[in-house]
Amino acid sequence: MFAPPPNKSQTRDPSLPWFSGFLSHEDLAVVDPTRGRFLLQLRALATRRRQILTDPNLSHEDRCRQADNLALTPYTSTKPSISQKIQSAAGQVRLEDLGLTFQFAPSSKVFGFTDVELRPGGADFEVTLDNVEDYVEQMSEFCLERGIRRQMEALRQGFDRVFPMSRLAAFSPSELRLLLCGDQSPSWTREDILNYTEPKLGYSRDSPGFQRFVNVLVDMNPEERKAFLQFTTGCSSLPPGGLANLYPRLTVVRKVDATGNGSYPSVNTCVHYLKLPEYDSEEILRERLLAATREKGFHLN
Repeated sequence: MFAPPPNKSQTRDPSLPWFSGFLSHEDLAVVDPTRGRFLLQLRALATRRRQILTDPNLSHEDRCRQADNLALTPYTSTKPSISQKIQSAAGQVRLEDLGLTFQFAPSSKVFGFTDVELRPGGADFEVTLDNVEDYVEQMSEFCLERGIRRQMEALRQGFDRVFPMSRLAAFSPSELRLLLCGDQSPSWTREDILNYTEPKLGYSRDSPGFQRFVNVLVDMNPEERKAFLQFTTGCSSLPPGGLANLYPRLTVVRKVDATGNGSYPSVNTCVHYLKLPEYDSEEILRERLLAATREKGFHLN
């Protein structure tokens, strides 16, 4: 997230932002899936064209013909973009038919502008097979560097006011990620649950209902653990140190207004407070608890 200590053996261009080169085309596909995937398609198209034009087994005429006939293949999406709709209707679409220019258009009017030229005169400069690689590079550079430079500088300055950046050199990247983001692969043992959770108001550590709860938590897979933490704490990760450093500690109480096995657990997320009915078996407890973790909204709180 932040720049590593500078390497004295390398000379960095002072005109570039401090985070230049940190992010890739694949990262853009995560941050902005529609735009990122489309740019990856364009990169693949440009690569295919370059392979055709340098293929020694083809004649000059065949190279030109195959290169000129290249088109984008459809991409299946639940919410297709305009270009995807065109492709779905026609099977394939030629790049020139999309009417792209060297401009960046934001995904929403909330940003306060309609477009930005990626190069001088970009509004009048059409994207073709001859310049598509340049378009991909300039679009990626704007999305991952130039277009977010002010925000990233503000983030760094704000972080530096809270914790001096110079002191981050004492941490490795993995340690820093753990400190800032917590444990993204939460795990716990039976002993962790017994030692660092608080059964109250109808439950004790020896209660059959609480013991069943412990067994269910121990047997959860990674995705189920993350969903459980999101449901009970509002965050899918644990702080460094795991359950021992979760604050407030997870409190489990018996849900007194539950109507038998048909009831579901509920939570007070702010204080990590789980209200758990007394179920007849671990199977029912597991099914009801996992169903609750998959719910969205406040009707189970």
